[in-house]
Amino acid sequence: MCRAARDNHLSEISEQKIGERVFHRPPDYNPNEDNIVRSQARLLRQKLDAYFATEGAEEPLTLQIPKGGYVPEFIERTPEPAAQANVVQPSVIQPISLAPAASRHNLIAWLALAVGILSFSVGVLVVMLVRSRPQAQGTDSPALNALWSQLFSDKATTTIVVPDHTFAMLQEASGVRDNLEDYLRRSVPGSDGDAPAGRNLESLLPRFAERRYTTYDGVSTAVRILDLAQKFPSRVVVRYARDITLRDLSSGNAILIGRPATNLWTELFEPRLNFHFYSDLHNHQVICKNAAPQPGEPAEFTPKAENGRFEEYSSVAFLDNLSGGNVLLIGGAASTSQEGAADFVTSDKLLGALAAKIAHKGRMPYFDALLRTVTVDGISQEPSLAAYRVLGAR
Repeated sequence: MCRAARDNHLSEISEQKIGERVFHRPPDYNPNEDNIVRSQARLLRQKLDAYFATEGAEEPLTLQIPKGGYVPEFIERTPEPAAQANVVQPSVIQPISLAPAASRHNLIAWLALAVGILSFSVGVLVVMLVRSRPQAQGTDSPALNALWSQLFSDKATTTIVVPDHTFAMLQEASGVRDNLEDYLRRSVPGSDGDAPAGRNLESLLPRFAERRYTTYDGVSTAVRILDLAQKFPSRVVVRYARDITLRDLSSGNAILIGRPATNLWTELFEPRLNFHFYSDLHNHQVICKNAAPQPGEPAEFTPKAENGRFEEYSSVAFLDNLSGGNVLLIGGAASTSQEGAADFVTSDKLLGALAAKIAHKGRMPYFDALLRTVTVDGISQEPSLAAYRVLGAR
């Protein structure tokens, strides 16, 4: 940005160009859908303000990136009068003026020096913002490394998709299950057919489908993953399920949080899974179907409640993406089981139980794992591995 501003190539300093060249977005990406440039620019402004208020307090020039744009401005600091050297005064900042011919040569020299220094500083800051710990090589946990080293990379973006709870509530209220095709059309469940529940819902709650609600357990799972990402070379973005497109998931790595009713993008990978969750809307429960039961396994895993003890299920599946990269699905029937699934994939002890069975040469193969979470008198226990399958590549 600094070099383009110096050379007066202002057309090169746009959100679109920065997204392509700094954050490696494709040339046709939509900045309205992906706000990474705006969010990182905000952080960069904060970093610059902090630098020039501390380490760079004596610099003759400051660098600012005005809000609402990305063209950097070089501002000359006016030195304090000698007579007031012992009086603490706030810094006075004025725009650079090239009018006096006598000072023009020196000012240009200062500017050239500052451009070089600040260009280097901005580059370092951008790298710091894009990748929090670029020298990180993983965790001290073999099990976590075996899985997460295949989901984080500094060469491909990892997209974390948080659940769309609005559509889950719509399906529960209408009694009609949605599918990915309808979801992509942004339609209300039941509104395209003869189901009166869908039409009544649309009339009673207009524009409800346009609202964006997610769940606390979905957000807390995303936070755990972001914390883990700092331990690996990574480029990570967090997106809302309704705001992404098939192209966003077709390449690179992805982590989908939520069961099919809350994150319909998991439907793309359902045919390859053994454990399938579906919502029994009439009985208000989520059941897991076992596509190919092994000896001793039931055909369905259903939630159970008895004498203050509640048993429910969640799943974690790791498989290859549609067009390269890998995908991790983390889904639970309820908030406690969702948190249990998050515990499982972020804990060396819990994930190690599965890694000991299937990991090979320090890498986790593709798998589909069913987890059981037990809550006793309102206190959730550690999730346990109920069943698993090793999956082949696509």
